[in-house]
Amino acid sequence: KIILVRHGEPDVYIKEKISGKEIPSFLETYNTAPLKKNSFPPSKLIFLAQNATVVCSDLHRSSASAARCDVSPKIINPVFAESIPPHFQNKLLKFKPKQWLIFSRLLWLAGFSRNGESLFLTRQRADQAAAILVSEAQQRDVILFGHGLFNIMIAKSLKKRGYEGPKVPARNFWDYGVYLKS
Repeated sequence: KIILVRHGEPDVYIKEKISGKEIPSFLETYNTAPLKKNSFPPSKLIFLAQNATVVCSDLHRSSASAARCDVSPKIINPVFAESIPPHFQNKLLKFKPKQWLIFSRLLWLAGFSRNGESLFLTRQRADQAAAILVSEAQQRDVILFGHGLFNIMIAKSLKKRGYEGPKVPARNFWDYGVYLKS
């Protein structure tokens, strides 16, 4: 069994609009932010985590989420990290960070990857991540404290390897999807 978890909610709120040039700074803030004090996993997730091999990305919100479940990761690896969204290096256009993310992901799906990771490379990395999880799952159930979009890509790779589970493992913080070998 492989469980893909979306991390807990980071304590980041920026209501101001930012330019494309400010996206790297915002990402640094987001990637190093602690979890919100009131962001806690459901008890069933804690039980699942305490009875599985724990895997995390190298981004803080991933390992902090494992810690909230009172577990330590066996594996911390950047291969499990969310992809860096493409962005422009402009100062003129300004949007809220969430609007930038939606806009950049749409462009990313259309092939734009400037200043970020290409869709092709992200898919390759998702296949590598899935291979690690499948290998670990041969010994024991595995739980990945990962990231929204990248977990979807890992799920797609797991399905190609004969696993069954939801197309979208988690839409909200602390949600998760379970994948079983068919």
